[in-house]
Amino acid sequence: MIEDIIQTYNKVPKLKEVNYLIIAYIFSIIVAMIVYLTGGTHNVFANIMYLPVAIIATTNGKKQGVIHAVISALMIGPLMPLNVNSNIMQEPINWIIRLIIYSIIAFIIGYFADYYKVEFEKSQQHKKETADANMATIYALVKLTESRDDDTGEHIERVAEYCALLCNKLRTLPKYESYIIDSYIETIYRASQLHDIGKVGIPDKILLKPGELSTEEFEIMKTHTTIGANTLNGLQEQHPGNLFLELGIKVVHFHHEKWDGSGYPLGLSGEQIPLSARIMAIADMYDALRTKRVYKEAYSHEKSIEIMKQSSGIHFDPEIVKVFIDNKTEFDNIFKTKRKDGLNISKSPIHL
Repeated sequence: MIEDIIQTYNKVPKLKEVNYLIIAYIFSIIVAMIVYLTGGTHNVFANIMYLPVAIIATTNGKKQGVIHAVISALMIGPLMPLNVNSNIMQEPINWIIRLIIYSIIAFIIGYFADYYKVEFEKSQQHKKETADANMATIYALVKLTESRDDDTGEHIERVAEYCALLCNKLRTLPKYESYIIDSYIETIYRASQLHDIGKVGIPDKILLKPGELSTEEFEIMKTHTTIGANTLNGLQEQHPGNLFLELGIKVVHFHHEKWDGSGYPLGLSGEQIPLSARIMAIADMYDALRTKRVYKEAYSHEKSIEIMKQSSGIHFDPEIVKVFIDNKTEFDNIFKTKRKDGLNISKSPIHL
């Protein structure tokens, strides 16, 4: 899906070039008609032809720019009277000089347009390579987390699917239809996989403890949200405006916040909690309930749904819980298809 989005994005500039080309030629034809209807090339309206010439040179480069400049010059060239009312034709030197001037202007503008386009593409390629390297580092940390907890890998895959499903259902609501777009869903699908990345900073004696944590240990465990967010914040400083990192930070930092304000790390409540984190919280909890832990048995789908209902408006956004429950069968199907063995026991509990 990522590749499809990139391919679609790469096609956009070409589509724009075609549109500008058509618009510019129509513009040139209109200018030629105006010149004729206002009496010929002796008046100032002939100078309007510089505009479509400049548009094409800027958007399509020097080659198309020069071609369009020549055609535009010919439109108000040998067949266009100097004075329509007096039926006086132009001297050849007049329209030839105009053609040369149009061509020179188109070449100069197009030359710089081509140059900066190449430089921009080089810059974008460099940014992409840097971003890819950073993303590879991030996912390497995710894999490191998986290596410390056998079940984490499957958990990561499932919650990513849950988040994408929730987004697809939420976007049908008027409240979210303009906010949850395709790129948002694709981004949260990837960003959700980072939600527990901060656990790489939690000591094994706590992360892998075969039982419930003490109060002090739980306080340390809670810091995985800020550890993960700080890790991604460092990358965001290098790539400001990156949607993946922005969403990733929100998911990582706030997925343990609760609707009633009793969560951590900041005690946010209601819609103070970013939408991505509220979605993640439901996906994370559902999967935790369905999975067997060292301190509890795996709950059935029905039991898990009942617990989620009871937590609506307390731990979770009630609107998102309703959408979740309305589509509960699809979540059950994801859980069943994204697990190797429902009886797997995770080395470490998921503390919510």
